Amino acid sequence: MKLKGNKAGIEALNIDSYQLPVLGKSLIIGLIVGVVVSLYRMLLEFLEKNAFSIYDYVRDNPGWIAPMFIILILVALLVGRIMKAQPMCSGSGSAEVKNLIAGRSQYSWWKVLIAKVLGSGLATAGGLSLGREGPCIQLGACVAQGVSDKFSHFPVEKKVLIASGAGAGMGAALNAPLAGVMFAIEEIFRYFSPLILLSALTAAVAAQFVCRSIFGIAPVLEFTVDTSIPLADFWVLIVFGLVIGIAGSVYNYVLLKVRTAYNRVRFLTPSRRPLIPFICAGGLALIMPEVLCAGHAVFNIIEQPNDLGYLWVLLAVKFIFVMICLGSNTPGGDLFPLLAVGAIIGSIFGTIAINYWGFAPEFYYHFIILAMAGFFTSIVGAPITAIVLLMEMTGSFPLLLSLSVVCLISYVVTDLLGGTAVYKKARITYERENAKSPVVATDNAEKITVELIVHFGSPADGKQVKELLLPPNCLLISIRRGDQTIIPKGDTQIIAEDYLVFITDRYDEDNTAIYEKLIELTTK
Repeated sequence: MKLKGNKAGIEALNIDSYQLPVLGKSLIIGLIVGVVVSLYRMLLEFLEKNAFSIYDYVRDNPGWIAPMFIILILVALLVGRIMKAQPMCSGSGSAEVKNLIAGRSQYSWWKVLIAKVLGSGLATAGGLSLGREGPCIQLGACVAQGVSDKFSHFPVEKKVLIASGAGAGMGAALNAPLAGVMFAIEEIFRYFSPLILLSALTAAVAAQFVCRSIFGIAPVLEFTVDTSIPLADFWVLIVFGLVIGIAGSVYNYVLLKVRTAYNRVRFLTPSRRPLIPFICAGGLALIMPEVLCAGHAVFNIIEQPNDLGYLWVLLAVKFIFVMICLGSNTPGGDLFPLLAVGAIIGSIFGTIAINYWGFAPEFYYHFIILAMAGFFTSIVGAPITAIVLLMEMTGSFPLLLSLSVVCLISYVVTDLLGGTAVYKKARITYERENAKSPVVATDNAEKITVELIVHFGSPADGKQVKELLLPPNCLLISIRRGDQTIIPKGDTQIIAEDYLVFITDRYDEDNTAIYEKLIELTTK
């Protein structure tokens, strides 16, 4: 068996020797991502503003209700056509980016970029409760893929650049560059190394420079606080963390059930599923327009304390609408809507704490910020990203300790309740339904090479090569350790942070066990 590009594959393992070129490419990616995301943000802001204006006009002119629903149905069908033509543009985009990095999918980056902009833009114009950060993550990854395809020939380097582009996209979307870096490490790449950190930071800073030159330096959310909750009152944070953890588990459970329900309705093929949220958006536009779009209207409402009865109704309607929108897999982000739901929970809890537990009104914003961070943690399973994100989005750095307590408790509660992060669950489902061959170089139609990093505490960590329980038709051909390339022998010991290169059978719909086994072997 002869592998094409074997020399290139071996050289790719010495990526640490190419740190400066990688950072240079990250800089270029970040600048391009900043431009792309800025244009995308301006487009969505324009569409969202006009969506509310159009719906206001329809409410004042009932004769337009029927034409409105006809237009919404036609737009939904158009979005469905876009999803059918480019399936990788569906949903948030985070799962697709992770699968691209892992080598489980491949697609034309520029086609997906265009489809994502069109699909998510039409969803925003229709008033669907979908955010901008998910598409921005995928747009950043698409830009990085385009640059790496042109200027990089090393598999590991490409993965690092794509993860960096994705993180830069998120940071640019929310004016939160450090959160973008942490997201790239904690959620996209799911592993830490100095090169990943430097590359992600370079791309995020460059993208943020462009975005802040256009949109300014003001935080995305105007819930800034300059005080912290007294230590004597930290008991409330424990209670709050428990509440948020339970709420996040419910969110995960309901969303997965809604997605299952969509799958069980035969009429609702993937391309027809946008019909449901678009029709719901039209109905809600007539009775409760404040729940439309990502959630900016919600944040305007809860800026001041409200009647508890109204807040409970707002929470229920927004929650249901978010479930319908996300469950349909219509192109659009899931982060900002979940933050909006979390903010409503925080508003309710803060109102109760102020009215019944004797807390000062100045702590109202504290509970909103803490709720968003804890809710993000319990759903996404990324507490560090949540803490950094909310501090950057609100500028509320005095809340670091309080955020840490709430996020930690909510994370533990969700874990104890058996709640699995939506992103992880979505990734698993996506792998099963849309498995593609890993993107590797080979001239044999039946064989491929797969490169994976060994995580700390994984089954392979500390094992000798002869002790590895490799699947059939799978062979470990090289190990990269730092700047060394090791030809493995039976007694060669594998340690954390090693890059393992396997040769195995092609990964397709009829053969998923091999790749899944290798993933289980190298990850914790």
